[in-house]
Amino acid sequence: MTETIYDAAIVGAGPAGATAAIMLSRKGRQVVLIDREKPGHAAPCAGWLSARAKELLDEIGCTLPAGCVTPFSQAKFYNDDCTKSAMPKLEGPIGFLIDRAQFDAALVQQAATLGTVLLQGEEARDIRLNEARVIVKLPDADVQSRLLVLATGRAQGLASRVGFSHRESDVPTWVAQVSEQIASKDSETRVSVILGLDGKGSFGFCGQNKNRFTLSVNFVGESTGVVQALVQLCKVAASKGLMPRDLSAQAAQTRPIRCPAGWALDMDTHVAKHTLLVGDAGGFVAAASNEGIYPAMWSAKIAAEVIDKALGSPYSQDELMTFDTQWRMQIADHLRTPHTDIRFLLPLIFSNQAMADRMAAAFFFGENI
Repeated sequence: MTETIYDAAIVGAGPAGATAAIMLSRKGRQVVLIDREKPGHAAPCAGWLSARAKELLDEIGCTLPAGCVTPFSQAKFYNDDCTKSAMPKLEGPIGFLIDRAQFDAALVQQAATLGTVLLQGEEARDIRLNEARVIVKLPDADVQSRLLVLATGRAQGLASRVGFSHRESDVPTWVAQVSEQIASKDSETRVSVILGLDGKGSFGFCGQNKNRFTLSVNFVGESTGVVQALVQLCKVAASKGLMPRDLSAQAAQTRPIRCPAGWALDMDTHVAKHTLLVGDAGGFVAAASNEGIYPAMWSAKIAAEVIDKALGSPYSQDELMTFDTQWRMQIADHLRTPHTDIRFLLPLIFSNQAMADRMAAAFFFGENI
């Protein structure tokens, strides 16, 4: 067992884990960041980030590589067969298309620059919560810390072992995605949202910059339906010029993943003994758009602030318990599903400018319709 006792061990080096490491390291805390994947691993995700994340990105202060984050100020809505469209009118930037592998790597490097110890390619196989500290068991060593942040994404094993339980939605949301690098002379960034793929809340997202295009389907229902919807949407999007070429053959081979959109709101607590749960692992994903990077980072920032106070308190667990109140006050509205059945709004979105604008504000900014 290593002799160092860290202030905080963070398991998971995605946007949530790296953000928590940056914030705590900047406060002078001794932090270790553990991830089973080696650098360069790209996790599937929505592929974009809300413009409201800019303040948080500025606070993190890391240098992002060219092409890693591409801002967009326009997005177009389409119906399921792309025969109808609407262009919302929103003031200022809407969001950023991101290269997830570069984005994660830049955040991790910023954490390392600030003093975080990196243990990448090391799987946390078990967690022991003692009275005075946390023990993270790795294949060849143990890591000790005073407090723990679990940012393990969609992998729920460790969270379950320390006592967290999820109450999943009765109607699950699945995501399937295809992506391809391109070398385009066209510098225009294009973003399209295809609504009502199943006549209900399922939708597609298509983003393209000069380096890459990505098409994803977010499907409400059984997992078999999402691949079929992605194949069909690839054909339609290519025929309508929303993407450079048809990737339906690639789409047919994709494996859908379950999206924890809005799960945070149904969890009793995100606090266990010496431990906070953040990011996708805690269900911090916006239900309207299934975008999880911004709420993941937001939850991690709040967690870092709570942990910093807990480390300075003789009653650290009492301080940790405030995390549930803090995130609900700040993030809950952003995560909630709009209080309207999208099926009834679809015709209005393509015939009424004000409704298109309201739908865009709900989708990209987490506002209520």
